Amino acid sequence: MDLAALTATEQKALLDAGQASCRELLADCRTRAEMTEPVVNAIPTVHWDTAEDLAGRLDDDPTLLEGAPLRGLVTAFKDLMPTAGVRTTYGSLAYAQNVPDEDDSLVATVKGLGMVPVGKTNTPEFGSGSQTYNAVMGTTRNPWDPTRTPGGSSGGAAAALACGSLSLADGSDLGGSLRNPASFCGVVGFRPSTGRNPVEASNWNLDGELLRWSGGAVQMPTTGPMARTVTDLALYNDALTGSSSRPDVPAAPRVAYSRTLSGLPVDREVARVVDAAVTALADAGWQIIEAEPDLQISELSFERLRALSYWNAWGHLLGDERIKEDVQYELRLGKGLSDDEIEAAQMSEMAAKTRWDDFLTGAAGSPGFDLMVAPVSQVPPFPIGWASVSEIEGMTLPHYKDWMRSCCRITSTGAPAVSLPAGFTESGLPIGLQLVGRWNRDRALLQHVRVAEEVFGTAPAPDIGALAITDPATLPPGPLG
Repeated sequence: MDLAALTATEQKALLDAGQASCRELLADCRTRAEMTEPVVNAIPTVHWDTAEDLAGRLDDDPTLLEGAPLRGLVTAFKDLMPTAGVRTTYGSLAYAQNVPDEDDSLVATVKGLGMVPVGKTNTPEFGSGSQTYNAVMGTTRNPWDPTRTPGGSSGGAAAALACGSLSLADGSDLGGSLRNPASFCGVVGFRPSTGRNPVEASNWNLDGELLRWSGGAVQMPTTGPMARTVTDLALYNDALTGSSSRPDVPAAPRVAYSRTLSGLPVDREVARVVDAAVTALADAGWQIIEAEPDLQISELSFERLRALSYWNAWGHLLGDERIKEDVQYELRLGKGLSDDEIEAAQMSEMAAKTRWDDFLTGAAGSPGFDLMVAPVSQVPPFPIGWASVSEIEGMTLPHYKDWMRSCCRITSTGAPAVSLPAGFTESGLPIGLQLVGRWNRDRALLQHVRVAEEVFGTAPAPDIGALAITDPATLPPGPLG
């Protein structure tokens, strides 16, 4: 039996029943990684020896982490998450040899859940840009087509999951860093409601100081689970939050459908797949109504508060020639913000949240909705050599984040959002559907997503055999050559 081919839920059931060992699961995941990593480069930092030691101790001592909800499952931590004793580079030459002394709070929590960590998943430098490449660890490729990007910034996590090298993975999301790679790699990614995840994304600088402006904390970044199925996603989320409640939701929910999220350009193949997915939901009894709030209000808060978070965390690197221009842009913008400009951004964020809540509840004169569905990404997985997307359907995109605004515009609302595999382009590239719920109604959203997955079916796996026989030298280079 190839344990790595099973879902995390199936793996856990076998481990709990004594029908598989932690050693066996880890060995099968390692085999998957060794088959695919020469091409995909999703987990560039590995420590199989310490993972094998932990798996062996879990097998030999039933009292070790007894009762831990994810005991024995295999994971790796995003390379933005400080991990004690393990090289953590943030994808930057400035931290190429960085080995933290302490774990990030998410890392510590996940270790306590009983999972076996095997290394660090790749990320763009400081998580900037939804294309996973950096000058330290190289480029991560999409397992569905290694000439394409897996997205980012949790691109390594999404690619490793799709390959079966990990049971579950963590991700972080500010402008779509969970949702875009989940869409590109055919897995499920969940951005929880802002401020409601007990283990938030790192809002701390290197000195442990909470990132603040004069009026409060920067709240947009958050962490969330990534998995191959919604059931696996719920398993991980329940473990992280300590709750497994399943609220009742309408069998025929009222759903707003926005194809363009207030006028954004969308690739025609993405539109085709998303339209077909929405039609399938309507055929299953969902009440689909084309409607949206004005999400352009999110632009000001996202741009400024994102830049502020970069400046607070990495301002000491402004002008450092080792740091890529996209990050330098954020640092310059963050540094130049006045208190009045930051306060205006915070007020804009509050207005975006209010507008979103009013739209779904019906307080703004809308009929009221249980959730909204929309494209995750405005484009399919794009060529590996592109640092970003410069044009969609004839519209020029001057800024490196412009192709990601279908995610960014949701970020400022604070709402929970899931990327769910919904179909494929004609060339076989995965496309995700974004399902967005009411703030602090995360579990209700996950119930709707569970039903949607039943309609679409669970996503298949990429062709692992084809990856295993691919010569990396025959593939086009990433953005850095």
